[in-house]
Amino acid sequence: MIEAPQRAAPPRHLLLLLASLSSLVVFTTDIYLPVLPQLGADLGTSDAAAAATLSATLLGIALAQIAIGPLSDAVGRRRPVLVGLVAYAVMHVLCAAAPSIGALLALRFLSGIATAAVIVVSRAVVADAYPGAQAARAYATLGAVFGIVPVLAPLAGGVLAHVMSWRGMFLLLAGLALVLLAVTWRALPETLPAERRTPPHLGAVLKDLGEVFVHRRFLAYVAVMSAVGGLLFAYIGASSFVLQDQFGLSPQAYSYVFAVNSIGLFALSVTTRQVVVRVGAPRLLTVGQIGTLLGAAALVVGVGRSSLPAVLLGLFVAVASLGLVMPNGTALGMREAEGRAGAASGVLGICQFTVGAIASPLAGLGGSPWSIVVVILVSAVAGVVLRVLLLLPDSHAVPGGTA
Repeated sequence: MIEAPQRAAPPRHLLLLLASLSSLVVFTTDIYLPVLPQLGADLGTSDAAAAATLSATLLGIALAQIAIGPLSDAVGRRRPVLVGLVAYAVMHVLCAAAPSIGALLALRFLSGIATAAVIVVSRAVVADAYPGAQAARAYATLGAVFGIVPVLAPLAGGVLAHVMSWRGMFLLLAGLALVLLAVTWRALPETLPAERRTPPHLGAVLKDLGEVFVHRRFLAYVAVMSAVGGLLFAYIGASSFVLQDQFGLSPQAYSYVFAVNSIGLFALSVTTRQVVVRVGAPRLLTVGQIGTLLGAAALVVGVGRSSLPAVLLGLFVAVASLGLVMPNGTALGMREAEGRAGAASGVLGICQFTVGAIASPLAGLGGSPWSIVVVILVSAVAGVVLRVLLLLPDSHAVPGGTA
């Protein structure tokens, strides 16, 4: 791990700005969920095709991170996020005018690429601006946003559905991006000075990526965050079918369960922020991973015995524990890639989203509740085992350990 240079204290508003950018990312995928049936009817397409507009966005987010991260190491942080916000606004104006489902799918994919710039740069800015445990606190704040906004965004979408169509919601997203563009232009400092940048050519970008891909300690946290992607997307993609079709919950009751689990994730993210300096990111990560294992075990018991309380408990513990795993796993991974924050952010992002994209359909395979149980259990176990195996050979290399 490279010795970090002395850094000036970040401005107080920086974390609030990054949290606002993170909120925009979540609203991109969640706010129009209540009007998906209307979208499909207006464009004369199936429910599956309408839902694929969400998948197209997630695909764009996943694929673009691997390129945008190293690019930000070469040109700095401000330029990619400003360009990303402009592209985001333009793409969503075009989405609002889309004449067909094919055009909308293509535009949503492109909007996902623009969204990826916001995700990657936000993680890299934290790594640039916040040293040591302060980075874990900052990631915990962003994690709290990702915990609570998925509850608020569909609720906001449900309210907005009474006053505007899906086209209006895309225009609203474009407007929010323009507001954030103006604020970011004024308030986001350049956190990567020219002397710390990589040469802006393809060879240097590929070299950066190659160096992080062969760094075993960094890969340990890539494995942790990939396991998070598997668990989280399995839960998001299949829990509604399991709880409603297999255990008889109404859609409204399921929304309450989803809200409670999100609040649990939010609460533990806030806890991370409060105690990480005293307890340390490695210990909090370990506690969080134990929590995912316990949640998965309760889920096995619940499905095996057809016990709804045990299933609900297992899902709550597993999902809430991510409030400890995500910020600390991200902080430790980014710390190991000191000096290559953009490349590291891109690798973490694409691995997490790719595993999530695979896990989500697997969790719903065959309509059996055991599918989601297996995916969540494998994700929880793999995160722990791979972390231990990848850290084991040089776990003594850093005094105090960053495991």
